[in-house]
Amino acid sequence: MLVDALSCAGLPQDGWHIVRIGERAVFSHDEMGLIAKVGRSTERFPAAKREVRVARWLTSSGLPVEYPFDVAQPDATCALPVTFWHAVAGEWTTPDRLAEVLRELHKLTPPAYLALPKLDPFARMRERLAGSAGLDAEVREELESMIAQREAELSVALAGREEVVLHGDANVGNMLLTAEDEAILLDLEGFCLGPRIWDLMITAVYRDLGWHTEAEYVAFYAAYGEDPSDDPAFPTVEAVQLLRMVCWLAQRAADDPVISDEFTRRLADLRDPDRPRSWHPY
Repeated sequence: MLVDALSCAGLPQDGWHIVRIGERAVFSHDEMGLIAKVGRSTERFPAAKREVRVARWLTSSGLPVEYPFDVAQPDATCALPVTFWHAVAGEWTTPDRLAEVLRELHKLTPPAYLALPKLDPFARMRERLAGSAGLDAEVREELESMIAQREAELSVALAGREEVVLHGDANVGNMLLTAEDEAILLDLEGFCLGPRIWDLMITAVYRDLGWHTEAEYVAFYAAYGEDPSDDPAFPTVEAVQLLRMVCWLAQRAADDPVISDEFTRRLADLRDPDRPRSWHPY
């Protein structure tokens, strides 16, 4: 798939190396300063196309984001959606810098041509389960039941909320700080419209998991001007996020025994919310 896309884009086929396998396969060409992202299925073509358009709009709006390579992409003749991006050189940033960017993002009004979808984390969860090879049938059924339950709960909890532009997966792993102290937002595939608490709650969840300190979390909501954990909807959106994280890991569980063990641990924690959580970040 990558070879086909490289040919269509007029890019060299040698010199690429894999960076990570996650939601997408990510490759890097260090000499050219390019990143290639390969989607898992043909269903991701619309999202890949929208991601490129979102990046160009955000850049024109003055929000620093990773920028797509100047070719028509993704190429519909390829078996899977592949997009190319200029690599960002930087270090992972802190929650307060993420909050500053989110505060500006949530003020923007998207152009109609983007046709941003409404927030729907559950369709993606179901897609991940469908693509999780080797997942036990009973476990799959159990997770599908959890999804249905949380979907109904979230609809009630967020009813009537103001909708803003959302990143969709707003965590510090999706932002880099350059040597010029510029915070660059990455992974724009999940952009959508929905209540602002969806972008804010991820940092609160990471705090609850011990991935952020209390001081980092206080700095985050002070920079944004709002503490999502005070929102009445927070327990519901947190439960949805935890389920989302388990479903994301399910698609990788068959590939790695370490990840399989982590998936099993997380699933046990979902079954018993009173269990102390010790989740490893991925």
